[in-house]
Amino acid sequence: MRSLGFAMATAVAWLATGCARIPPERLEAQVLETLHWQRQYEAERERMESVAVKLAALEAAIERLKQERAEAEQGRAALMEELARTEADRHALEEHNTQLLARERELNELREMHEQLSDVFYESALERARRRLPSARQPDAPAAGDGTAAP
Repeated sequence: MRSLGFAMATAVAWLATGCARIPPERLEAQVLETLHWQRQYEAERERMESVAVKLAALEAAIERLKQERAEAEQGRAALMEELARTEADRHALEEHNTQLLARERELNELREMHEQLSDVFYESALERARRRLPSARQPDAPAAGDGTAAP
């Protein structure tokens, strides 16, 4: 340990005597060069900090765009699901509409049959009434004055 301390003291003494021999003009030039390099270092450090800030902003923007893209993809997937459901609903409604149209045709046919049956029933009832009426009103037939002869 003593030898390390002695070596350090010797090195410091050597440097001190060595620096004392350097002419002041050269020392001044070294100081100016050191200041020049220090200014360049500071300027470069500021430029690097500025680039780092811009890079951080760009990374944040990229992250935001990735998030927006993911949200858009989720929205697109949701829209595709909704489209599939809507298509299924449309298909079901078309089938239901087809069934309703078939039932409407059946109802129209039944309505026509009902009208025909009503006409037949009316004609039948009228014919029965006519058959009963002449036998009951035969003596009154000439008095009614309808001008028709009874068969």
